[in-house]
Amino acid sequence: MNPNETSLLLSLAQVAVAFAGFSAIVVLFGRGDSGRWRRAQADRFHGMVVHAMVAVLFCLLPLLAGVFSTDRALIWNVVSAVLGIEIVLHVTAVLFLASSADTRIRMSVGVGYLVAVVLFMNVAGVMFNHEFRAYLIGVLWHVIMSGLLFVMLIWVPRAEVDSD
Repeated sequence: MNPNETSLLLSLAQVAVAFAGFSAIVVLFGRGDSGRWRRAQADRFHGMVVHAMVAVLFCLLPLLAGVFSTDRALIWNVVSAVLGIEIVLHVTAVLFLASSADTRIRMSVGVGYLVAVVLFMNVAGVMFNHEFRAYLIGVLWHVIMSGLLFVMLIWVPRAEVDSD
């Protein structure tokens, strides 16, 4: 890996850790008057933390793979394949197991399948030549999903605001 790729992945890991760190704030203020969360809030919270931690893991995975090989194409093939498989499993689990996801959310999560296709294209050498930028798309998907779930958690709908 070159220093620019390493620097970018470590920066993305820091962003993902920041989203996970915001989870404490969300827990503290997100429960409302009842002290309990609605199912949708709990799903979004768990999703935010999982996406953030997975992003951190996959930001560090190429560095770990670099310990075992100096062949850049091999590193990007292996980590792209692992990330692609993780995304397919992740999206499939969300689509089938998430109890509170509406159609709009299911469609946005389904974009993960397209990201996985890009990663598998990188492994196959189709349109990508076993390279960093395809892998970056997969990592960015996790960071962006974590950020979107964070915004969805802290967004207060107008209907829930007292007009006193």
